[in-house]
Amino acid sequence: MVKYHPLSLILCLFLLTNCVTPTPSSAPGLPTDTANWFVESTGEGGIWLSPETLQTMGVNPQAAEAPQLRLSWGAEELPWLPVETDQGWGAFFFAPDRTTRHTRRIAFRLEVGITGLTLEPQAATSSASPAPALVTHRWEEDQRYMPQATAALPWFWQPSYAPGELAQTVVLTDAQPGLITLTLQLWSHTDFQPYPDHRALLKWDGQVVGEWEWNGRGMQQLTAHWEASAPGGEHTLTLETPTLTEGQIPIIWLDSWELSYPQTVSAGNYTATGEALSVPAGALALDVTVPSAPVLLEAETSTVKSVAGQRYWIGKPAEARPPVDVRPAQPLVLEELAEVDYLALAPAEFQPALQPLLVARAAQGLQTAVVTPQAVYDTLGHGRPAPEAIQALVQSLPALRYLLLVGDATVEPNGYDDASGALRVVAPFTRTAILGETAADGLLGRDAAGTPVVAVGRFPAETPSEVQAMVSKTIAWEAEIAPPQPVLLHDDEAEFKSLIADLAALIPGGEELLPLDAGVDDCRAQVLERLAQQSSWLTYNGHGSLRQLGDEGVLLVDDGAQWSEPALVIAWSCLAAHYTHPQQPSMAETWLRQEPGGAVAFLGPVGETTTSEQRPFAKAFYEALATQSRLGDAWLAALQVSGSEDVRWGFTLLGDPALVLERH
Repeated sequence: MVKYHPLSLILCLFLLTNCVTPTPSSAPGLPTDTANWFVESTGEGGIWLSPETLQTMGVNPQAAEAPQLRLSWGAEELPWLPVETDQGWGAFFFAPDRTTRHTRRIAFRLEVGITGLTLEPQAATSSASPAPALVTHRWEEDQRYMPQATAALPWFWQPSYAPGELAQTVVLTDAQPGLITLTLQLWSHTDFQPYPDHRALLKWDGQVVGEWEWNGRGMQQLTAHWEASAPGGEHTLTLETPTLTEGQIPIIWLDSWELSYPQTVSAGNYTATGEALSVPAGALALDVTVPSAPVLLEAETSTVKSVAGQRYWIGKPAEARPPVDVRPAQPLVLEELAEVDYLALAPAEFQPALQPLLVARAAQGLQTAVVTPQAVYDTLGHGRPAPEAIQALVQSLPALRYLLLVGDATVEPNGYDDASGALRVVAPFTRTAILGETAADGLLGRDAAGTPVVAVGRFPAETPSEVQAMVSKTIAWEAEIAPPQPVLLHDDEAEFKSLIADLAALIPGGEELLPLDAGVDDCRAQVLERLAQQSSWLTYNGHGSLRQLGDEGVLLVDDGAQWSEPALVIAWSCLAAHYTHPQQPSMAETWLRQEPGGAVAFLGPVGETTTSEQRPFAKAFYEALATQSRLGDAWLAALQVSGSEDVRWGFTLLGDPALVLERH
């Protein structure tokens, strides 16, 4: 964490090279806690920490005694097993599944030098004959994002338009005769009358094994069971969706197939079907019915006692999968941030480009600091990207007024796991009436009672050069002496004209402004000419999308590159600031990233709302400008009025929340 004090930073205005920031996480200069580590895995199952891995964590695997380690996830302490090998001590543990919509990785804290829980064997011998156990396989691909779906993770595999079918080839290895269970997760997209309006048939090698009917939209979990006398080998699962009513085309979206079948026990995760499970020589058996509290079963013979319906892991510790990553924790000392009123969350790679802005804010009298998102996640979020960790940070800092998130965000299921994901800052989501799931950075600025108290903004940058462009435009905007040129623009419907007229009355000299009407033939040429002349303050009301403002395309996503000076854009519209779209950068993101033109900041919609819903927030925002000199303060005042929750959290500020609006 780097902290900036106003008086000490005056000199840095002239000697920026002397202001040092943390180096990237792979470099030695990044603050880390080498007694605290995070071991990251994906999914549930056994994890093996080899002697070589433990050595990288400062553990001596050649010591006479087993190492002292404490393993935990959040407040849960997890047991682990020391295992002595020819190469020295290793460690084995069973990882419960704690994946979220933001990351497929599960981060377990490992504290070196502290005695933690260890797996102690419990007698579990059995004289019963071992029975086959159920093994479960899951097929899922996240191909299409559907924010309207009421799913925890609204990503789906493929659609079926009735009449239609979806097929899946499965190979059952070492299968034994017995009951097969298939569970389908899907979302029904359509809603027709009369009911039922959806029907599905499940076929196993052409034979119907399941049939369902249901009504309307929503998530569905469909389960079928059937007996198979010779289940081994290759099979075809087919989901058919017939048409029920002429002229109507029901649509479903497949999320996943999950298949359980009896299998000869060798190694892996199983559900018991009988009184005993076989255990190969040298293997362990764990009862993992409660995944965070596994029980090590002692086997004196080749079998262990089991309970039908309970879950077990069987295997050799050293053959379990290794973690996907092992890294030292990044510490965060909250006491050092207690007096900070301007905080930036920025990956280490972005911090050098951000420094001129931090220096400028400190020179204005703000007490500033910058921390890495990972330090916040490690300290307050169980080591993984979580908006709750940022919310906890905000609520623990009594002096905080402005929070700047430096990095893009995404809705992709594994969007924070790879190298590009490490440059993002996680966003919270809310559910809105029209679009459905919507990113909502404003939620991060609430106090414990849910009241917006901190102005939140974001630089949606993907590279250090984009951070530099946004910083340069912000500083240049505030250095201008001439006030920005106000530009009022509306779509051609009456409700849009009415709101712009109301807002014009709140702008000093606004009664003299002539709003531009997108329905006029030469409107696009007029607005482009005005925006190209000098720095501008654009207020727009009307239709909008990711790529354009106005049904007629009065402004397009690429237009900002033509301007010699940036514009401050306030868009009372739909979708234009949708910064988490998985394939398409929004107009707001594009304009923020362009230099020297584009936008210095963009206050606008991530979701879809109506003008009548937007009106009280728009008026409150412009009324606040009479007393507030910074963009984020005016928007914060608007967020505190009563009105539509879809507008309150479905609008976002892309840009610096401390952007100074008054020029001197």
